[in-house]
Amino acid sequence: MHDAWILRSAEIVVDGMPGVLVLKGEDLSAAYPGMVRYTLEFRKEDTVLYTYRTNTYEYPPANPQTAESVALTAFHRLRRELPERPETFVLHQPEPAVRPLPPRRPEAAVIIQGSPRLYGNSAILAGWAADACRDAGLRCETLSPAEMRIEACTGCFRCYNAGRCVIQDDMPVIDRALAEAGLVIVCTPVYTETVPAALKAVIDRCQAYRAARVLAGGEAGRQAGILCAVSGRKGAENFVCVSRVAGSFFRFIGAEMLGEVCVDGVDAVSDIRATVGREAGGRAELQALINRAAD
Repeated sequence: MHDAWILRSAEIVVDGMPGVLVLKGEDLSAAYPGMVRYTLEFRKEDTVLYTYRTNTYEYPPANPQTAESVALTAFHRLRRELPERPETFVLHQPEPAVRPLPPRRPEAAVIIQGSPRLYGNSAILAGWAADACRDAGLRCETLSPAEMRIEACTGCFRCYNAGRCVIQDDMPVIDRALAEAGLVIVCTPVYTETVPAALKAVIDRCQAYRAARVLAGGEAGRQAGILCAVSGRKGAENFVCVSRVAGSFFRFIGAEMLGEVCVDGVDAVSDIRATVGREAGGRAELQALINRAAD
């Protein structure tokens, strides 16, 4: 639960029946420093008929408005206009305060294959990971963001109002898979020292997934993460940025990063299976990490 307080409250009569208009603030600093969500509700007895929400991070520094001023303006407007024109406001069922997420399933794993090359080396690594998951008794799903419609995050922070993104695309498929998975595996090539654009879009858009978890009260059960990465050039230094991005992603969604399987020098051989012993070694590394996650 989050600390909450009442800013304004008023009894009003709508369609001949008394109701209560309430504006409350809610501390969401567990998500971001100083974040406050404001909720305006009109209810008759135990039934909520109208809801409006906004939060402090929706308003950037150069915006002359603040979340509190907008919420107070909405309160005073509804207090005046709702009795006169209820049909203008009470048109739809109000949204729930939190978007429900499916329960965590320890036996479920999701592989996010981040490369736009669907038959490249990252896809080969994803195949090894899928085999290892099945051998460990896990139910495995592989998602390729490059094959999905994932828009870029706009940084609007409206997801912290009700735990859902305002952009309508394929991201809910990934959110569902992340929510259910006890194990999350990210497979990616190194593109200009970091991850490909489609994978980065997924990582950024997980803001709404995190918002849903925060609003629901936090942890949903143990979750582990593994990074698999491929670099064209030789040397461990080529994976520094990718490792940091993946590590930040796992922390952001609440997963513990168990380890990495990184394959370098791929440009010289084209196919990671061409080097003697590399496939056996890679599969063994993955199996050991995935077995740890499954225990």
